[in-house]
Amino acid sequence: MVVDVVPLADGRPGTAEALGGMTDVVVLSDASLAAPGTDPAEAASRGSSRALGTLLASALGTEARTVLLALGRAPATTVPWADGGAGLLVGLAEGLGTPVPDAARLDRGGPALRGVSSADLPDLGALRRALAGRDVRVAHLAPDALLGLGGLAGSLTPDVLDAASSQELERSLGDLVHAIAAARAGTLVGRDLLGGAAAPTTSARAVADHARELGALRGGAAGGGAALALAALGVPLVPAATLVADLAGVAGRVAAADLVVVLVPLLDGDESHDGVLPVVAEAALDAAVPVVVLAGTSLSGRREWSALGVAAVHETGWRSADDVVGPDGTTLDDASDRVARVARTWRL
Repeated sequence: MVVDVVPLADGRPGTAEALGGMTDVVVLSDASLAAPGTDPAEAASRGSSRALGTLLASALGTEARTVLLALGRAPATTVPWADGGAGLLVGLAEGLGTPVPDAARLDRGGPALRGVSSADLPDLGALRRALAGRDVRVAHLAPDALLGLGGLAGSLTPDVLDAASSQELERSLGDLVHAIAAARAGTLVGRDLLGGAAAPTTSARAVADHARELGALRGGAAGGGAALALAALGVPLVPAATLVADLAGVAGRVAAADLVVVLVPLLDGDESHDGVLPVVAEAALDAAVPVVVLAGTSLSGRREWSALGVAAVHETGWRSADDVVGPDGTTLDDASDRVARVARTWRL
């Protein structure tokens, strides 16, 4: 029996490790910049994504084929800022030698962005051109937008910020989004179908419409809003599970298998909709390969997981690759043994 082990991740901590063995790929993670013991409320109010921008500028100076930013979701216990990517713009611009008119303001955290304008931002066109020649992508965990009831500020209430602070952050992030939209409105984005240059649009209505689009962009809240700033620079936002699976060649490896066994710590609604399982299950369905799940704990019923094309689910008590022993005494070797036992129950 040959077992092909494929480490996967969905944007939670561990995504960078899952991609660590891939050549020509530089992985940057917001979670790696979270200092132990950081107060979540302080991070949400004063934290800056500047360090992430500095890392990105450094990565662009390497020979790596792909630069991947693994960005998580709030609360600030894992993402040490909620500044909408304003600090990232500062770090990236300074790393690339692009002037920043008001770096101090952009680097003081989300609430300090109240009243910010396009004149305070670095030249987004220059930053966009610097990124255009490279394969830079954002891998995000959840499709949350930056603004609105389900946005970044709302997700921090009430566990991290009180209602008043959350509303203040929402207004400040709204001002940043409007400033970015205004800065982008007069830049050349592409060419029209007749081959002419796209006409710059600077009307107030066009700026407002673009700001609404940016604020509602799926995945824009990832990395404390850093994903939104990167999207404004032309970087595609992709669900982490899909992107990691693509880089790992999951479709081809599944097609070559007789059985797919997926190990997850917890099988619940999040895993069934936004995790690794639906991505792998879709590839297996296309290749007509059966899928079995080994879950530490399963909170999903047969109807939910069978709709994904999963043939069976077995609970193991196994929690994560960081656990030497699970709650029922299950070791990682036991998990490997269980995979083999499950495989032997199928006529392969």
